Amino acid sequence: MQYNHGRVELGTLRLDRQPASATTKRAQVRGILEHLIETELNPGAAIPSERALVIRLGVSRVTVRQAIADLVAAGVLERIHGKGTYLTGPQVDSRLHLTSFSREMRDRGLVPATVVLSATEQPADDEVCYALRIRPGQSVVRVERLRTADGTPMAYEVGHYPSVLFPGLLQRELGSLYDVFASEYGVVVSSGEQTVRAESANAHQARILGIAKRAPLLVQERITYAGERAIEMSTSWYRADRYRIHMAITPRGAREN
Repeated sequence: MQYNHGRVELGTLRLDRQPASATTKRAQVRGILEHLIETELNPGAAIPSERALVIRLGVSRVTVRQAIADLVAAGVLERIHGKGTYLTGPQVDSRLHLTSFSREMRDRGLVPATVVLSATEQPADDEVCYALRIRPGQSVVRVERLRTADGTPMAYEVGHYPSVLFPGLLQRELGSLYDVFASEYGVVVSSGEQTVRAESANAHQARILGIAKRAPLLVQERITYAGERAIEMSTSWYRADRYRIHMAITPRGAREN
């Protein structure tokens, strides 16, 4: 298999000897990786290790690291601490509207999936009681989930739901809760209140999302309603390298100089 710029044979992964005025070794290594990405790799796939590239290309580790750093800076590759370097997965530009994660991903041509990490019934603490407008100690279902798109971890979510509204919820499929609420309980989501803030990933979040500790996260805190009844208090930690929020901004009030 040939890289058709007169410099590289991908089959042997060797650099041609060229005059000093020719393309730098750093650029040649970057070219090899770009060609590999375009022709061989799928989103989420790992590139060869630095050591393997050094041996197969006959260049220094510094040169390899520089070439990889160029592609990381361009958003083509991502480093995952303790694992390696991977071709970046899907990036989502989300508009602020009330919909389920699964539906939002499908609308963007991505395949959503959910891993239920835990699901328990427990007494509500003060924060949950206040958000859901229930009495202290009343029972809620707590659901902890990992949300993925095309196999790439996108968000870690923790949600609380009043047990009185959803009896037997723990025996239901918990992948897309809004659909379950509508089909199994006749409870249809109608509105919500949401705040967004930034946060650094702690060790637990980093492990679940496959990112480095202290990596940037977008945190969405939501209270969801069916009519006047609060049915959900949830917090979602989105990978900031995978998720952007899009807002249409319109003027309010008189124009000021």
